[in-house]
Amino acid sequence: MPDLRELYQEVILDHSKNPRNFHKIDPADRHADGTNPLCGDRISLYLKIDSGTIADVGFQG
Repeated sequence: MPDLRELYQEVILDHSKNPRNFHKIDPADRHADGTNPLCGDRISLYLKIDSGTIADVGFQG
């Protein structure tokens, strides 16, 4: 059985190779942009809301 460190490494590598929710929602009900002031990374977050519940979330960055 893999130890916790190996498990985390596998999860991180899997998310890097197969990112979840990496898409733009157009039109989005809510949208926010952010920038990391230290490294300049940028991210856009999109939400689709249905009856007060988050139905879909997406990001680009």
